[in-house]
Amino acid sequence: MEDPESTAQLSLPPPFGAKAEVIKLPLPEQTTPSGKKGTEQGQIKKPDSLWYAVYFPQLIELSESQQQKYLNELAAVLESVSSTVSFHPQALICEIRSGLKYFGDIDAIHDKVNEPLSEALKQLSLADYFLYAACPTVTGSLLLARSGHNSLIYRKENLRSALGQLSTEVLHLNKEQNRRLYNMGVRHLRDIWRLPTDGLYKRFGSEFMNLLKKSLGESSELTHNYVPPPVFSTSYDLPYEVESLDRLLSVAEEMLDQLHEFLRRRDLSTSHLVFSLKHEKLNCTDINMSLRQSSRCSKHLLMLLETHFSNLMIPAPVIAVKMEVKKFDAFTSYSESLLAEYKPAGRQYNNNNLNQFTEQLKARLGGHFVNSISTVAEHCPEYATQQLVYDEMENRAKGYHASVPLTLRPFLLLQEPEQLVLKNSELYHRKPITIISGPERIESYWWSGKDVRRDYYIALEKNGSRLWIYRERGDENNWFLHGYFA
Repeated sequence: MEDPESTAQLSLPPPFGAKAEVIKLPLPEQTTPSGKKGTEQGQIKKPDSLWYAVYFPQLIELSESQQQKYLNELAAVLESVSSTVSFHPQALICEIRSGLKYFGDIDAIHDKVNEPLSEALKQLSLADYFLYAACPTVTGSLLLARSGHNSLIYRKENLRSALGQLSTEVLHLNKEQNRRLYNMGVRHLRDIWRLPTDGLYKRFGSEFMNLLKKSLGESSELTHNYVPPPVFSTSYDLPYEVESLDRLLSVAEEMLDQLHEFLRRRDLSTSHLVFSLKHEKLNCTDINMSLRQSSRCSKHLLMLLETHFSNLMIPAPVIAVKMEVKKFDAFTSYSESLLAEYKPAGRQYNNNNLNQFTEQLKARLGGHFVNSISTVAEHCPEYATQQLVYDEMENRAKGYHASVPLTLRPFLLLQEPEQLVLKNSELYHRKPITIISGPERIESYWWSGKDVRRDYYIALEKNGSRLWIYRERGDENNWFLHGYFA
């Protein structure tokens, strides 16, 4: 490889498997007040970025979602050498010019990521090899890596001739575009450089031309950067053993304030965190705090933790505490009414108040003592509802949308239907009953031996109560009260 100060084209390094020669970066040029180049005074010229591309050919056999999943796991390795890691088809590209001074040279950077990447590929049950290249443009480095050569191009003015030696296969075009290039006698990118731009636009479109411009640094490039998943864990070693959990609340409050600041900066909330109490020679006592509605309110979380403490019996004194977030959620706020102070007393509740109250009940009583009523797709009324424990409520609510019945249903069903009295062709419960609508016929469960054949009516009792009654369709034709409307 020639001196990078020369304007001549840098030759391509040896093929994949051989170690690329590393060229020392030239000293930055400076400009004197007179406009001449100098190194003693004036503004320093900012060097071009240097993008290091890592290409994984084995990912071609995977679906797009699988590729994205694996690239996310592999990107964590490259984060050790660059703060800018971007995603591309079957590849990861990171900026390394800013890190050359710290790591020494590009070989040191490659050596740092080579073994971890190979190990990560093995853990993903993939072939443990990859191709790499580096140049001043994102797209250029990707094309060079696809070519199978471990290429290193420092200067942007050398990109045109370096990329020109590559086969058109590195562009990953569709079949029709490949056919057109082949019929035109184009085999390498240098053949494309010789063709008129207007004709290329007409035959291949602006997307094709933008790809070529990006590779040469003549057009801006957008990157989809890797953002590592959030992790929050904090611990505190107590200066002495603590037997009363109430004395841990001040420590917990400080931890929750740290968590609130962490979540606020990232616009997140949490729906599951674990507060662990460490003992001297025993296993930790873990307090799992699962929230029905994700939150980052430190006061609410502290109240829940205090409720857990009130019911907890620890096997030994506590010597340390730890808090870890198990699940992060996007933060969703809610707005209070501007006229809240004018609301009548007793009507200032919302879903957030109800969820917090439910979470406090769970912390106080336990999840198995807090239940919810859910509807079931059944025609027979007594089988159309079921109870869910607290932990099942949220899972059932996600993705489940109960259909709205077309007919009225009572708020309260009797556990056992109560037979009504029929006197002189008039129905009685406690008072005389007048039918106001119906019938609605329900026939079901004939396959189970419990044949349900009923005609339901909405009736009005003389005292003003609205009833849901039915008449059996059978030999006896008895009348029954089954429920009350609100």
